[in-house]
Amino acid sequence: MKRRLALGLAAALAALAISPATAPAGAVTTQAVTAPPMGWASWNSFAARIDYNVIKAQVDAIVSSGLRDAGYQYVNIDEGWWQGTRDPAGNITVDTREWPGGMQAIADYIHSKGLKAGIYTDAGRDGCGYYFPTGRPAAPGSGSEGHYDQDFLQFSQWGFDFVKVDWCGGDAEKLDPRSTYQAISNSIARATAQTGRQLVLSVCNWGKQNPWTWAPGMSTMWRTSADIIYWGESPSMDRVLANFDSAQHPEAQSPGHYNDPDMLIAGMPGFTAAQNRTHMSLWAVSGAPLLAGNNLATMSTQTRDILANREVIAIDQDALGKQGVKVAESQAGRQVYSKVLTGNGRRAVVALNRTNSPSDITVRFADLGLAATANVRNVWNATDLGTKTTSYTVNVPAREAVLLTVTGTDSSGGSRTGALIGRQSQRCLDINNSSTTNGTQAQLWDCNGQTNQRWTSTTSGQLTIYNGTKCLDAYNQGTVNGTQVVIWDCNGQSNQRWELAADGTIRGVQSGLCLSGVNSGTANGTKIVLSSCGTGDNQKWNLQ
Repeated sequence: MKRRLALGLAAALAALAISPATAPAGAVTTQAVTAPPMGWASWNSFAARIDYNVIKAQVDAIVSSGLRDAGYQYVNIDEGWWQGTRDPAGNITVDTREWPGGMQAIADYIHSKGLKAGIYTDAGRDGCGYYFPTGRPAAPGSGSEGHYDQDFLQFSQWGFDFVKVDWCGGDAEKLDPRSTYQAISNSIARATAQTGRQLVLSVCNWGKQNPWTWAPGMSTMWRTSADIIYWGESPSMDRVLANFDSAQHPEAQSPGHYNDPDMLIAGMPGFTAAQNRTHMSLWAVSGAPLLAGNNLATMSTQTRDILANREVIAIDQDALGKQGVKVAESQAGRQVYSKVLTGNGRRAVVALNRTNSPSDITVRFADLGLAATANVRNVWNATDLGTKTTSYTVNVPAREAVLLTVTGTDSSGGSRTGALIGRQSQRCLDINNSSTTNGTQAQLWDCNGQTNQRWTSTTSGQLTIYNGTKCLDAYNQGTVNGTQVVIWDCNGQSNQRWELAADGTIRGVQSGLCLSGVNSGTANGTKIVLSSCGTGDNQKWNLQ
């Protein structure tokens, strides 16, 4: 459900970068889908004012518009379908004047059109329709707490394929998100075992307790922030950007597991075509679920064409399942995001201008982890721009984005993980006492195979540690001899990009200087700094 602004959740949540959690021992996990879910959800356009005829009209429109054939498959019935009523046995009951034949009938209709059906509930006793009634009276008892096994089995028996579980009741009752959603996931798995029907779980607790650190072990997708739009508001690019930022947890994302910055507001009244394209570009480079929220039955041809763009959808649905990351921000508010795609040397790139003036943004191929020559294509214009050398510069309108694909050769041969061993010292690049504190300076130490010596050279040119939660960083963007080399939260800036050169040196992309021990030292505890690149083995490293 789209909660009112008064709920007061901060739109931007602190990004705690931790590797995807696995389910606790003995827990049951549901089967993952293989690509970010695509479809339509009812809340943005209809709030709680839904019934069989409203949903049927959208089902018909998703087919007639061509969106089904473009990959939109889920039709998700959000809050408002149920007013908290149950029969004496505790089974959910609905108003059959609004839902003739009950919920199974609408699921059957959705399936008859070659689509999948989604439904909604709350983790608490009372759902969002009780705390924030929108279009209907407050509905007590409209959550599933105390009935998890019963409700999820009933959803599955009705024929639903997807369930979004909201957090209004859970929040009000101060339930623990992780253990609550694990119990829900376990119930869904038990329902699937009985019916044989997969029920995709969408965790919707608005980023509370950092679900990207635990939800991958129990669900297909998890909300990372507050709502992208509140009922009655006009769409806002500020909210789009805030939700995009809050979903930046690439370490959590993989095929079948997706950060969810919320439903699309593309095509809703108040957004221009350029804003719709920017919105779609950000979600696509993120590999986010694409759940349209506009009224499909009344949308313009222009909106349909934006939502149905096959090339944009292919970027979102890429089989690697990766989330794009920021790889450069040479000037404040002028950013470059890169998503690694299947196939050698393929990237989806967003040049995002957050400023209030048009601006040139340069996409440097080295920042993408590519060799100096690459082919560039403007996706929305469907225009091949030819072969470029070193970089490509594009003028981006204020508060908009340009979506590109760049195809070249991986400069580092792909992502590699191992110890970085100094050729002269035969000691490893090490973080003292396994510290995770920003600004901790790297050092040399006897190789021991521990995680504080295990580095990943990414295809985008970063050297990451602790499962991608920290990056090797030239402190304070220093570019002079003696600049400390430290760990810091990964931010995509050029001082966190490194070239593992063929001669064994590790060169800073921004500075052009090489990793070296202070005063060419080789002893345990020798601190690592930037120095002018030479030919000595004291600056040579092997990743193994």
